[in-house]
Amino acid sequence: MTEHVPGYRVLEQVGEGGFSVVYRAHQERLDRMVALKVLSISAVDDASMRRFQRECKITGRLSGHPNIVTVLDTGTTSSGRPYIAMEYFEHGALSDRLAREGPLPVAEVLRVGVKTAGALAATHETDVLHRDVKPQNILLSRYGEPALADFGIARLVDSFDGTHTQAFTPNHAAPEILQGSPPGVGADIYSLGSTLYQLLAGHPAFQGRPNEGIAPLVLRVMNEPPPAIPRTDVPRPVQEILGRAMAKAPAQRFAGAIEFAQAIQAVQAELGLPVTDLAASGVSTLPHPAGPGPGTGTGPDRRPERRRAARRPAGGCRSRTSRGRRPSPSGR
Repeated sequence: MTEHVPGYRVLEQVGEGGFSVVYRAHQERLDRMVALKVLSISAVDDASMRRFQRECKITGRLSGHPNIVTVLDTGTTSSGRPYIAMEYFEHGALSDRLAREGPLPVAEVLRVGVKTAGALAATHETDVLHRDVKPQNILLSRYGEPALADFGIARLVDSFDGTHTQAFTPNHAAPEILQGSPPGVGADIYSLGSTLYQLLAGHPAFQGRPNEGIAPLVLRVMNEPPPAIPRTDVPRPVQEILGRAMAKAPAQRFAGAIEFAQAIQAVQAELGLPVTDLAASGVSTLPHPAGPGPGTGTGPDRRPERRRAARRPAGGCRSRTSRGRRPSPSGR
């Protein structure tokens, strides 16, 4: 790396995306490992800068939740490129664990589901849609705790950026997103359900043959139900809640991340598994499509009672300190 980041000693590159590169680095002042996400394109144009600043703002706003990656610092490199310093997750992402171990145990997937749903609930309470929930964006701490990461294409509800409407992962994108509809809470619910499906099956629900192209995938996502997970140890209630989370119509899914998490907790209890604590402070305040869905209790004239959780100061891109969790690769 040719960039010099004051206060950090860059050790190695650990990830790369279309707009940024992630490095493992040592923060000299606090003697800790961090992940540095640096805007990498050759010319930092206004659109790229806005996107990066938006990620900084959103991730900083959400820092403090135990299952969301914490922003530790922000700034610019010696050549003027912006960076975000975040927790370093040495065990990588759930996608890395899948590659190493294959499909995960049912109990572990349910635990990850509750915790990630809590992270999504906090995200939605802050009027943000993640828009790219997938195994690559759920990182694992040294203590085995999942943390939702990569808010690079997240959308602030009141500041739509039309230049990035197609920046999503097709394997985990909801049918309405593939059809070009605006994203909503239901799309994030679908993506989390699709992610949990992959953790159990070892592959995305609608994944096709190598080099098949995107068109057949899109047709399957929009028209076919998720195939049964090819495992004898996945109980029917687990298959059922994932089927509901991945329903074709948003109104047929869970009304919000809290309801999804509670459904997973109920299955844990039914199966005699430890019930995972839900780190959430309230019910999603973002609108969900009206219309009756199975067990949602919602409709044109019946909407669930909602309350807004107390918010932290947004803080923009000001420096933050750790919330007390040991920094552990982030932002893959």
